Amino acid sequence: MTSPYAEATREAAIDDGIANLLGVVADNKYHLGRWLSQWAVGAPGLESAVAAAGIAQGHLGQARTLYPLVDELIDGGFASPDEGRTRRYNMAALDAPFETWGQAVATMFLVDPALDVVLRALQPPAEDQVRRLHRVLDESRFNTEFARGRLVELTTRWEHGRSHLTGPLTTVLPEVLCWFGPDGEEGVRTLREASVLTADGAGMRSAYLDVVAPVLLDLEYEIGISGTPGDWTCEELPWEHWNPLRRRLETTA
Repeated sequence: MTSPYAEATREAAIDDGIANLLGVVADNKYHLGRWLSQWAVGAPGLESAVAAAGIAQGHLGQARTLYPLVDELIDGGFASPDEGRTRRYNMAALDAPFETWGQAVATMFLVDPALDVVLRALQPPAEDQVRRLHRVLDESRFNTEFARGRLVELTTRWEHGRSHLTGPLTTVLPEVLCWFGPDGEEGVRTLREASVLTADGAGMRSAYLDVVAPVLLDLEYEIGISGTPGDWTCEELPWEHWNPLRRRLETTA
């Protein structure tokens, strides 16, 4: 028989694991939206500018939907950055504004589907939590398609487009691949055992590569990935720089 204390401890661990994943998703959405919003007047072409503004506002709104959910799971203390929280849980790739439109496109193309993969894999026990996650996913369903279109456009139609994209793609992709976590990560294992998460880090990484790798390989980018959907091989990832609490790469002392 499971003791009430053990059951309460297990439930707390599950809530903490859900809160951790939602908190980092929310922070990445917040900062991706914040930096994209600065290209609402700088993107090449009216269509791209309008879309960037809409996606940016969408991400900011979705982050504000998720922050209260995290706060509820941990009984308070996880305010949004707008409310003065200084500790950040976004990827290092989103620490600073995008210097070029190419960097904005490459980062959006790589980060957006990663956030969706985690939210799709997460199956929280409370119906209200499920409804909120489904709403966030529904609102962001066209983001990856837009980013893919801009990536192809810059690569194939702009004289220096490839040179603007290569650096961000090769810098951001390893961090996003690490973002799903190493094999055997304790928090992920707890959620998997509770049937709250439908895939482990390797499974989410594979699902993510099914989305982004075929596009990048078709455009002939050297990304350290080989294989086919469902069977990808990655070059060694920089786990020595991985910060599991903040779910980001820390490359400086």
